[in-house]
Amino acid sequence: MENIKPDTTDKSERLKYFEGERAKQEKRKGFYFQQLKEIKESLDANEEEIRYNGGWINFHNESIKNHQKVIEETFDLNEKEDQERKLEFHKIQIKEHHNKNIDYHQKEINAIKKEIEIFEKGIKRCEEQLEFLKKKIEENKI
Repeated sequence: MENIKPDTTDKSERLKYFEGERAKQEKRKGFYFQQLKEIKESLDANEEEIRYNGGWINFHNESIKNHQKVIEETFDLNEKEDQERKLEFHKIQIKEHHNKNIDYHQKEINAIKKEIEIFEKGIKRCEEQLEFLKKKIEENKI
């Protein structure tokens, strides 16, 4: 029987292909990591905005209590009107400004969390592919 030599050209081509695929997966994984970093920074910024607006709501609620107390205690009609205007201002700030900002940032957070999940799954998929390609590269080394 003749000695049959393995086709090293074929192995060489497969090796080249697998190494190219590995490079693509590494690039994709790096892209996902970079996106995750940016997205997580955005998540932090949105959470900070919610805390910031929450602080303002606390301030306005305290001011509302103080204005209500002055309204109850004063007999001066001009002072009552002034305090009622101030009271209304704080209520409007909470309702029309801070609550809307919190709602906006909460929606952003919900969307960002979905994006994080997608990119984390992408990274896991890349790692699985890289493990597969590593084995294929080893099998096809000449």
